Amino acid sequence: MKAAGSLTAAVVLASGLLLSPHGAAAAVDPAPCVRGESETRGDSSVDGKELRWEDDTKYNDPLKWANRVWSLGLVAIAPDGAGSVNDLEWRDYSKADGHAAYWQGKAGVDYIYLNAYYLDGSYKDRDSRRHVAVHELGHALGMCHKPDTWASVMWTKVVEHPPTEPTRRDEANYKKLWK
Repeated sequence: MKAAGSLTAAVVLASGLLLSPHGAAAAVDPAPCVRGESETRGDSSVDGKELRWEDDTKYNDPLKWANRVWSLGLVAIAPDGAGSVNDLEWRDYSKADGHAAYWQGKAGVDYIYLNAYYLDGSYKDRDSRRHVAVHELGHALGMCHKPDTWASVMWTKVVEHPPTEPTRRDEANYKKLWK
């Protein structure tokens, strides 16, 4: 019985779900930001409640995955079209700088840079690449880093089996920010 309980705890931690004694998912509070960071709409790539993106990346699976799993209904995430201006560009670079990727907010267009040095090396499996893209799109949506005591795609530390989509806590933070 103890082994089953341990497995349940691991699944609960990885998924961000809190289960009631009857197995139903309970409401989850938003997670705090790490010290020195904050979550604000102003620290995002979102224009109004829309995020238009353009891509110049070879990592199409992680990009599409991140756009899909962060499409939670409050911010419209869509590719740039002929009648719109993009808010965010996905680009590649390759450098041994310790970052698998990063989001950079700038005046005008913001950027998510995906680092081929790591994504083609130690992060070359599908789930690691997806986690990286989901994490960076979270920043583009205004999300801050979360302490590693909370289940989140916004952790600052790299873990062995990273979440590949927003956890219930991430969704709670998203709703708090964008409602």
